[in-house]
Amino acid sequence: MIGAGKTLYCEGKTGVVSDCDKLGNKEKQLDFTLENELKSKKIYHITCYPTRKEREIFENMDVKYIWINTTYAQCRTNILQRGRERDLKNLDAVLRKNEEILNLYLHSDIRFEVIDIFQTNERW
Repeated sequence: MIGAGKTLYCEGKTGVVSDCDKLGNKEKQLDFTLENELKSKKIYHITCYPTRKEREIFENMDVKYIWINTTYAQCRTNILQRGRERDLKNLDAVLRKNEEILNLYLHSDIRFEVIDIFQTNERW
């Protein structure tokens, strides 16, 4: 979800981080990911939930999908601490988007590895 700690998790790993927020848009991110995949580099492609296009592109690649298990409350705290203007402009819309993302995850046919990076007993 937004504010779950995806970037925090990826930046703690060895490999190339492909982050839409830093690259500008989803198309640039996909190009960056594919360019580095061709160089046989380990890539962490950050997304809240993979789009249909991402899933199609990654279909023939050795991909592991990871769900960062973070509570709504922790996501909200992280969003506020990060202080990104676009998120703070309409925090309610961002939190509603997290509900949509969680719903996609809960009803997904993707096999996710679940990772906890924040202390919590809450599970989805």
